[in-house]
Order: sequence, then structure tokens, then C-alpha cells
Amino acid sequence: MRAARKERAAQVLQKEGASAEASAGTTGGSKVSSPSGGLSGSSIKLMWYGGFAIPTCLLVWGIYDETSPPATVSRMIGLTGAISDVAESFTKPISSKLLPDWSQMSNVPQDIPVPHTLVLDLEDTLVNSSWDRKYGWRHAKRPGVDKFLTTMAQYYEIVLYSPSIDGIAQPVVQNLDKHGCIMHTLYRESTYFKNGKHMKDLKSMNRPLGRMIVLDDDPDAYDGDDIDNVIVVKPYSDPTDREDNTLARITPLLLEIAKENYNDIPRMLRQFRGMDADEIAAEHQRRIDALTEHREVEASRGLGAFAVSAKRNRPTPELAPMPEGADANLSTPSVTAKDIVGAAPPVDDRVDDGGGVIGWYKRRQKEQEEDQMRKMEKWNEHFQRKQKEKMEKEKESAAAY
Repeated sequence: MRAARKERAAQVLQKEGASAEASAGTTGGSKVSSPSGGLSGSSIKLMWYGGFAIPTCLLVWGIYDETSPPATVSRMIGLTGAISDVAESFTKPISSKLLPDWSQMSNVPQDIPVPHTLVLDLEDTLVNSSWDRKYGWRHAKRPGVDKFLTTMAQYYEIVLYSPSIDGIAQPVVQNLDKHGCIMHTLYRESTYFKNGKHMKDLKSMNRPLGRMIVLDDDPDAYDGDDIDNVIVVKPYSDPTDREDNTLARITPLLLEIAKENYNDIPRMLRQFRGMDADEIAAEHQRRIDALTEHREVEASRGLGAFAVSAKRNRPTPELAPMPEGADANLSTPSVTAKDIVGAAPPVDDRVDDGGGVIGWYKRRQKEQEEDQMRKMEKWNEHFQRKQKEKMEKEKESAAAY
């Protein structure tokens, strides 16, 4: 029995060895026949590179030369239009009207006219953002930003325009604008992409460019004539700098623009081209001082100048001055302008606003000033009412909790 088992085992081992040799021979034969009947690895790589490089070259040729055969074929099969639609969805603003029509705004009464538009940047203009390993992102408000927003909201429709992503910037804006002074917020989807940069499009704001003014620390974010509406502010890059007063200094100019009802702000700002907000504020104050001095000089002419000249040319008195306590009736009274020409006419009778072109112009100017004052009063009333409603809602929500 044992001998029979050993013999069967030997036969099985012989069969397995024979099958292994046969498979090895088949593999060797295939290896030998591969070079003659199949493709080598280098040939496959060459074909793969060619299949990738040739279409790429044709695509680049068609992009840079619209008259090339690839571009013509792409237009014929509709590929050019499909690619353009996809590209525009990433490079152009989300809408051709970034702001709603003034007449369609539900929270604004219909009788209030369209005010000037103030467009504000967020990063390094109103706030400074910095990363801390312990606390993460931290945001510091520019000094005076609360008062600036509250004041400007009484005269302007405030729009915050930021190239940041909505989900990142929105919490910062909510903490910044606790009084609801900002009426609209625009983020990255409202910009267009050009030369690797997100650009802001003022022409799509749906507001007159002549009545729009922008505060931004980055003038390169605007293209073409949009830069004429921009006042460049120095970046607020140091959150520990609490002496920054840029917003407070530029406030008088912004108030003058709104109160005087400027309708061509780009033309007005061109005279300050090359200046930042601080330099514009200094130049504006210098002009105000010069105008005030000029008016004082003009007012000192006429009777006042005659009196000064008479006093300057008066000869030196030969008698000594009267001692204190002496009878004033014995002294010679000084000559005044009233003694020379008589009393001045009443103020209301000095200027004749009757007929003629001058009278019409003065009446027209007065009507425009009164109309502008009424508009400002309505806008202020709307803002105050809005603030009151918000405070009442906050009190109700606090009482509910």
C-alpha cells in the first residue's frame, strides 16, 4: 500500500512539473513574438502625446486667431458659443443690474427722490483683517467708521462692494453695520474677472455715474472711466493705529457733494487726480480757507476800506489825549462812515430781485436750494424712521428672550 501511494504521488508531481514547463514555454514564446507583432511602450507614449498635443495646439490657434480654420469650424458646430457662455459665467457679473430700480425698492417711499450713491470697499478701507494662530481671523474697524456710516446714511444710498466671497464677508458686515446704514451689499459674484483680478463694475450698478462716488484703497480694481468716480484712501493695514482720521477728514467734502447736489462727480474729482483722500481733504480745506479770506477782503472794501484809509491818512493830533474821567462832550467825536454817507438802507432793500435775467436766475437758484433741502429732509426722515423701527424690533426681540 505504501509503495502504491508513493508511486501515485510521484506521478502527480511529474504531471505538475510538465504543465509548469509548458506554461513557461508559452510565455517565453509570447515575449519573443512581441517585438515583431505588437507595439512597444515608446510607440504607445508617442501616440498618447500626439493625441493630446494636436487638439491642444488647434484649440490655442483657434483662440488667438479668430480667422483660423479651427476657429471657423468651432463656430460652425456651435462650440465657440458654448465655450463663451461657460467663460462668461465666471468672468462677468451675475447680473447687468447689480442694484434694483429705485422705484421698485419696497422699503423706500415713492416720493423720496434718488439720492447720491456712496460705494464703499470693505477690506483695508473700513476694516482690517488679520490672522492670529490663537484666535483665528480678527477684524479691526477703522477709527471713526461708525460715525462715518451714520452720517453718510442721512445723505447717501450706501453700497458696500467687496471682491470677497459672500459667506466670508457677510458676518463681518453684520458686525460692522449694526445700525443698518448700508442699503446694499455686493460681493465677488458681482465682479468680473480680468487679467487675474476681480474688477468692480460701476456701470452695472443701475445708478447714474454722475451722482456716484467711491471710497476704495485699491484703484486697480476699476477699469476705464470708472476710476474717475473713485477717491483712493490709504489702506488701513495696522489695527493698532487708532489715530487714523481719514474718514473724518473726507466727511466734509462728501457732505458738500450731497448738499450742493453735484450731478457730475467725475468731472469734479478730476481736479484732484493723483491725490488720495487725505490730500484731497487738505486741498479742499485750503480752498475753503482761501475763499473765506477772499470774501472777507471783498467785504472790507467799499465803506470799510474808505474808513480804514481815512484813519490811515488822518494827521497826528496835536493835543494830548483826554484823561480818564474828563467830560466826553468836550472832545471832538470821531468821523465815521455813517456820518459821511448816512445810514445804510435796510438789508431787504439792498438787492433788487425784481425782473430781468438776474432776478430770474436768483429766484431759480433759491428754488433749487429749497428743493434740495426738502429732498434731504425727506431722506433724513426716512432714515430716522428706519432706525427707530430697527431699535423697536431689537427691544421686542430682547424682551421675548
